[in-house]
Amino acid sequence: MFKYFAFFILSLLSLSVFADCKSEFEKGNFVEAFGLCQEESLNDASPDAQFIMAKIYAKGLGVGRDTTQAINYLSQAAQNGHIEGMFNLGMAFELGKGVDKNINAAFEWQLKAAEKGWLKAQRKVAKMYEHGSGVQGEPIEAFNWYQRAAEQGDADSQLELGAIYMQGISLPGKLIPQDSVKGLHWIRESAKQNNAEAQFALASLIIDEKPEEAIRFYKKAAENGNKFSMHNLASIYLKGDVVEKNLVTSKYYAQMAVDVGQKSSQSILDHINKIENTANEVNMLAKVESVITSPTPESLVAKESKKSAIKTEKPVSKKTVSVDNKIISLLENTNYIIQLASMSKRASVEAFLKKYNLKDKTHILFISNKNRYLVLSEPKEYLTQARALQSELNTLLNGSSWLRKTPDIISLMQ
Repeated sequence: MFKYFAFFILSLLSLSVFADCKSEFEKGNFVEAFGLCQEESLNDASPDAQFIMAKIYAKGLGVGRDTTQAINYLSQAAQNGHIEGMFNLGMAFELGKGVDKNINAAFEWQLKAAEKGWLKAQRKVAKMYEHGSGVQGEPIEAFNWYQRAAEQGDADSQLELGAIYMQGISLPGKLIPQDSVKGLHWIRESAKQNNAEAQFALASLIIDEKPEEAIRFYKKAAENGNKFSMHNLASIYLKGDVVEKNLVTSKYYAQMAVDVGQKSSQSILDHINKIENTANEVNMLAKVESVITSPTPESLVAKESKKSAIKTEKPVSKKTVSVDNKIISLLENTNYIIQLASMSKRASVEAFLKKYNLKDKTHILFISNKNRYLVLSEPKEYLTQARALQSELNTLLNGSSWLRKTPDIISLMQ
């Protein structure tokens, strides 16, 4: 009877030592933890203590850093069933840290951890099956492991699973049907967890059907550092085909993108700066002209007395630029149009058309309440058609045009 009681007391003491080992380590008392965990790790039944010892030596916590000792304890912990130890040992073999690089051994340890439910290991195994790293490539196995991790809430795996569903897998004897509904579902789940890459992907996929939601996800992704979302927002606010054109907002996102290394956004910044400089020059010229041409009271009286003899100048001359009134009916029956230019003088319009050989390819609309001439493309019914035409015109103009909704043009005349 006493023998069993003594064994029970020893068991309690053993548990107490481990509790002290873990608690001291978590408190940051690494010197005390080292002594306690070293003693407990001598017992193969204590993989937790062995794993703590591996971390102590790997990071040099309270002792000198010793990679060899760290790998020794990590191997013991993994062999004794410590799941995180298995994962970390697999990473050590994959990266060649403390051991010779061995991608096959890396896969074996990752698979053991994955089968025991370690989320990061499940994602790692999926990726290794996907790329044939340490194991023969097997897309269906990759899909299965991504799905297991995604269902447990792993955001990266949710994004990968969504991408597989969006594309499908079609290989001899291996088929995952394309399913955009499931694909969007999993990408959205990942985006909801603040995964910037998923937020960018989701926004790009739904921009045509759900532009407002897409803009929200682009903004979230931009806030989370996704430079492609920053660039797309800059482009969207510059063009004004999805949201109202806003050069200030466009410039804000373009600058943000450039600051994090998105070099292509510099062209947007340059374009906006050019527009701003031109606008400043026009405003200054208008102020000068206003001072020069301001009528005196005497000239106003003279003009009033001769009012009946003065004919109102027509917007355009038949000898130069002709205004196409048929464009109004075309606007009413289509959805999109490209605005190539907006000018206040007929001579400027004529020069523009001549320079780019656009006379038979465009429509001229005079907005009387703005005293402006709009140079417009052929209207298009569908957004894809309009974007294709815009790309063609941008190449011709060596610059940027403005894709607009036809109701917006019509509203300018009211």
